[in-house]
Amino acid sequence: MIKYFNSFLIFLIFSLLLNQSLQASEEFILRSETNFNPSFHNRFSFLLGVNPSLTKSTDVTNITFSYGKKMEDFWLDTNFLITNGLFSKMTTNNSDATTLLNSKLVDKKSNFISFGVGVARESRYSQNLLPFKDLYELMAADITYNLYKESASTKTFTGPGMIAKFSLLKKFSEYTSLGTHFTYNLAVIKRSQDFATENSSSRSLTLSYMTLGFDFSFYL
Repeated sequence: MIKYFNSFLIFLIFSLLLNQSLQASEEFILRSETNFNPSFHNRFSFLLGVNPSLTKSTDVTNITFSYGKKMEDFWLDTNFLITNGLFSKMTTNNSDATTLLNSKLVDKKSNFISFGVGVARESRYSQNLLPFKDLYELMAADITYNLYKESASTKTFTGPGMIAKFSLLKKFSEYTSLGTHFTYNLAVIKRSQDFATENSSSRSLTLSYMTLGFDFSFYL
């Protein structure tokens, strides 16, 4: 999973840091077409996501509230995510950290909360590939702080992480857009020490999961 994520992250960074001349040309197009890129500088988004498996979509579900502030050539992106998911779909058990056997955890659902701040960029490459008007993409990468409350052990884990988001949206009016989104969340979290000599790795978990869903955005 980490291997594929690294490839995705490289692709995302490359997309955000395109050749400067291409960016300048694209920005001119975006700013000159008011139907695509209105003059509003505030974006509010509501995202609903589920596990990508059609037969197990409810194994992981999340709600994301996102606010974006338009800067010169990018969006300042902030996110608040609430995720509820099966332990086995989000992480691998570290029995030292959870103090429980894997059999006690795999079917347990717990809540995971993320706060993120990063950058995002809009583009319109999909409009050249798909036969629809007013399409655009939003790509974002955020650094996050995370809180995970494991329900079986009742232990709380916190720590840093990151999210990568990709949304394909259609603008229905000057104010509103609706589309689909893909979100990847990665976090390295740990609980507090139970005793003074307990090391970091013995109380840590690595969480990673993907969700697909709907993105509703409006501009003010």
